[in-house]
Amino acid sequence: MVLVEPASAEPDALRELARYLSTISLADCDVVILDPSPRLQFERNACTLRWVGRHVAVRPEMNGSVDLLRASAGSAACDKVIVAASDVRYTPLAIEQLCQLLDLHEVVEPQDYLDPLPWWGGVEAARMLVHRGIEPHPDHGATFGFRRSALRTLRTLSSVDCTEDPMRRLVAHGAEVHAAADVFVRRQPPALSEWIADRPRQASDDFPLPIRSAFFFALVPMLLLLATIGGLRLAGGYAGVIAFASFAVALRGRSGAGAFFPLRACFFAPVWMLERSLSVYWALFRKLRGADVDSTRIAVPDRSSGTRVASGE
Repeated sequence: MVLVEPASAEPDALRELARYLSTISLADCDVVILDPSPRLQFERNACTLRWVGRHVAVRPEMNGSVDLLRASAGSAACDKVIVAASDVRYTPLAIEQLCQLLDLHEVVEPQDYLDPLPWWGGVEAARMLVHRGIEPHPDHGATFGFRRSALRTLRTLSSVDCTEDPMRRLVAHGAEVHAAADVFVRRQPPALSEWIADRPRQASDDFPLPIRSAFFFALVPMLLLLATIGGLRLAGGYAGVIAFASFAVALRGRSGAGAFFPLRACFFAPVWMLERSLSVYWALFRKLRGADVDSTRIAVPDRSSGTRVASGE
């Protein structure tokens, strides 16, 4: 079974999404499209999407977010459910691999990758590689799969925490999560404007991980402090160490994934480190102002940019 949500109301984007979903339905999947659009837009979307799957309206919780896990489990007709962003493009082989792993695990998370790769996509790819070089679970991944039967055995999944990263949420409720680091799923890069708008949201998603947030929060002040104390030479040495270390970690993360991540993505690792260290302040500023840093997506913090899609078999 596959659950999806349109990322755009543009007719061309919807038709492209419908063409993709038609290939998924041929892979013996029940396609369910979760759409949080207002009524009139939902009806317009239905003119295109109803031909490739079950087009289901979903409504937000009291906190304004859609509970993707509950909506997916409630709409699915099968036990195995794959959740993905609307920019994810599964192949029948990847779906089959994920379903085989779901026979053994409660939750499975494959590795997404970007193709094509504009410069901002290279920064995103570097983020994926750095995280991959540190731990196996994808960081802000765009897709995952779970068994509905396993979800029913978990402790109560509160609607209050439905904006949390789904993997962290599932782990917190006792789910067994398997990182399928050798299963790769293609994702289309976002538009540059969408990528920029998503920077504070991704940074704010890491606030529940204080050590990570503190590390990025301290990078720029440490650079300025070293420049004040020891001059540009000392600050440059510090920046060089950070840049080389991030490149080395990204290179390590590329091991076993070279066919999907070009070598040039590793060179963007220092750029991502700088971007995240600035985005942490951006996210903190918006949080102090009480601004909503969630992007227009269905339920969870991105794990990817843009709206969310669910899929499964």
